[in-house]
Amino acid sequence: MRKLILPIALAATGFAAAADIEINGNVDFDYASYFDRDFDPTNAANQDIDLSVTAHLDENVSVTVFTNTRSNISNAEGTAEIRHGMARSTAITDGDNRYTAFKFDGVELRWNPFQDVSFIFGDITYNAGAFNYYFWRDTDRYAVITKSESIRGFGVELGNTKFGEGKFYIGATDDSKSSVAVFGSYALKLLNRPDEHLTITPSVDWVFGSEIGRGHTYTFGTELDYSKSLEMLNYSIYAVYGLHPYKGHGVHSFLVEPSMNYGIFNLGLNYFYSITDKNYEAAPQLFTDDQMLFAIEPSFNITKKFTLGVSFEYHDPDTNIEKDEFKFLGMNFYVYPTLNTNLVFWFGYNFSKDKNLVVGKTKFALGMSAHADF
Repeated sequence: MRKLILPIALAATGFAAAADIEINGNVDFDYASYFDRDFDPTNAANQDIDLSVTAHLDENVSVTVFTNTRSNISNAEGTAEIRHGMARSTAITDGDNRYTAFKFDGVELRWNPFQDVSFIFGDITYNAGAFNYYFWRDTDRYAVITKSESIRGFGVELGNTKFGEGKFYIGATDDSKSSVAVFGSYALKLLNRPDEHLTITPSVDWVFGSEIGRGHTYTFGTELDYSKSLEMLNYSIYAVYGLHPYKGHGVHSFLVEPSMNYGIFNLGLNYFYSITDKNYEAAPQLFTDDQMLFAIEPSFNITKKFTLGVSFEYHDPDTNIEKDEFKFLGMNFYVYPTLNTNLVFWFGYNFSKDKNLVVGKTKFALGMSAHADF
C-alpha cells in the first residue's frame, strides 16, 4: 500500500498544478457463508474497486487515469460458491487472491471540440447487452452481445441523451498483439417523453488479424429499452438479442427483463436463453454461466430506505445435459443508506439433487454485499 500511495500523491500534485481535479470510483465488496449437507460452512469474500483521476485542462480537454483492484477468483480447493452455485468467489483465507494490488487500468485523453461531439484517444473499454440479474451485472464476465473489451486507439462519441448517442471505436486489442478491433453502436431515441421512453441500440464488434485472441471474430446485437410511467403504475421492459460465431456456427442469445412497480409493490423478472451448436458443450460457446436462466423477485418497499424481496432462480448450464440444472429460493433485504449506495443482506436454499455437482454440495447460504459510487 505504501508503494501505491507515493505515485498517486505525486501524480495528484502534478495534476493539481495544471488543472481542476476530479476523483471518481465505484466500490463493490461482499461476504458469504455456504453450508454443506452437514451444515459445515465455507466462507468467501470479494472486492472490486475502480478509481479514476481526471484532470480538466480546460473546459473542452481532460485527461483521465484509471486504476483497479479485484479479487482473483479461482477454482482451487477451499474456494466457495456464490449463491447461484458456480465457483465465483475467493475463499476468505486465500489472502494472496483476495487482496490484490491496485493496477494501472488505462489512460484517456478526451477532447470536446464541438457541442455533443467528443474525440477519445488512449485506452477505451466497451461492452453491449449487459444484464440486470444480480450476479451477471459484471460486464467483464457476462453479457448477451459483447463482454467488456479493451483497446488502445481512437474513438468518437456524438449525440446526447435527448436525441440519441453514437459510439465508434477502433484500436489494437488487449487480446492479441496481432489484432485490431472495431466497435460501433447507436442508441436511437424513438420515444423520449416525460412519462414514456423507448430506445433501440444496435451494435457491432469486429476483430481483424491473424491471431485475434478470442473465440469469436464478431458480435452483432440489438438492445430495446422501453419504460412507461402512470400515476401509480410504472413498468418497463429490457430485451436483447445477440449473435456471435463458434467454430463456424452462429450462437444466438436472447434476454428479456420486464419489471413493474405499483405503490410499494415491485416485480422483476429475468429470462435468458442461448441457442448453441449441439455438437459441442455449451460452456465455451456462452458469455454466461448458464445456457438458460429464469429468475423472478416480488419485493415490497417497507420504507424509503428498506425493501424486502423474495427471489426464485432456475439455472440450466447446458440444456443437452440432464440433471445439471438447479433451483435457488432466497430472501433479500435491501438497505439504501444514501444516494448511490446500497447494501443487500440475503439468505437462501439450493434445491439441487445431484450430489456429484459442485452446486449440489452447498445447500443453505447467507451473506451480504455492498455497492457505492462516488
